[in-house]
Amino acid sequence: MYLLIQTVLPAAMFAIGGVPPVALTAAPISLQVDDVSSVDPGTPPDPISEHLLYVCVQGDASIAIIDMDVLEMPTLIRLTDLGLPAQSAPHDVAVAADGRNWYVSLVGDHRVLQFDEENRLVRTFEMETPGMVGLNPSGELLVVSRSMSATNPPRLVGFVRTIDMDLEELDVVFPRPHAVALGHDGRFAYTASLGTNQLASVDLVSQAVELVEVSGPPHAFVQLAISPDGETLVASGELSGELVVFDLDDPARPEFTNSVALGPRPFHPVFSPDGRTVWVPIKGADEVAIVETADWTVLDRIRGDGLRQPHAIEFSPDGGRAFVTNNAVEPGELIPGSGQASTTGARLIVIDTELREIESTLTLGQNLTGMGRRQVQR
Repeated sequence: MYLLIQTVLPAAMFAIGGVPPVALTAAPISLQVDDVSSVDPGTPPDPISEHLLYVCVQGDASIAIIDMDVLEMPTLIRLTDLGLPAQSAPHDVAVAADGRNWYVSLVGDHRVLQFDEENRLVRTFEMETPGMVGLNPSGELLVVSRSMSATNPPRLVGFVRTIDMDLEELDVVFPRPHAVALGHDGRFAYTASLGTNQLASVDLVSQAVELVEVSGPPHAFVQLAISPDGETLVASGELSGELVVFDLDDPARPEFTNSVALGPRPFHPVFSPDGRTVWVPIKGADEVAIVETADWTVLDRIRGDGLRQPHAIEFSPDGGRAFVTNNAVEPGELIPGSGQASTTGARLIVIDTELREIESTLTLGQNLTGMGRRQVQR
């Protein structure tokens, strides 16, 4: 059973008053880089190929754009410069494969923003407590879940047509839908609950919702990831401390196959580009666990200075580097959804994936959360 709700939104939510896109400066910004002997801070970005990483600096209401090749920040977007509140709390980013558009959810401002490839704000729409965002392969459909900070949000997941940011909301039956992933063939989307041991597949053609009951202790599913070959889905359980594995032989009905004990509060998992491992930030242990997919065992754990409440991981296009965001929030100093965070800067950790060692650390601001990556050939 499912319920499709068509939401008609005021025109002002789709185009900012009909005004032209807001231009943002792209002047190079001074960036603190620690322990990187191989990086020349004065080296300009590659003019032919841009491998860009978009990092939510939630506590500073900013998005830092990092050149993954030279570890520079050519652009820092301050949302307050666009008239948005200091409590906007940008939380997660999704980037179109062709780099033409990218999207960010604002936990503290109940809004999702659309930027173009020149980082101009072109559209926005309102949605109660948006959380994770994901794009289908064509970039035509954006999926938006609910924030972890919302204790009783609607049981609805947003499906947004990116050409005009037209929003529909689909009832997925279970409470607190948070985790989001999209199948590589563009047919299915997946979401999972923070409140119950349930996962749902959504057929994007028929809009049918299939529920999957997951056994075991209370999991509180934080995020999902799909293997490069599209055959496996994994989910991180914040309460259970497990990585839960599903087979996607029938993509409409993910089948539980395994679970891996990782430690306290595993967060956003990601498959390595070759699919041989899953990398998982372990927020409660200040480490990154590497899980081998051949036998679903923990291959290694990476620890080191700067790994403090790790949140999300993204790989460079060649897989040679892994980038890890960190919350680095002092107890009692973060008000959920407010963007208020610790008084010391959180770091973006850069890991050499071959050596499995921290290569460098970049201090970006307060409370680093979600990321998105693009690879655009110029």
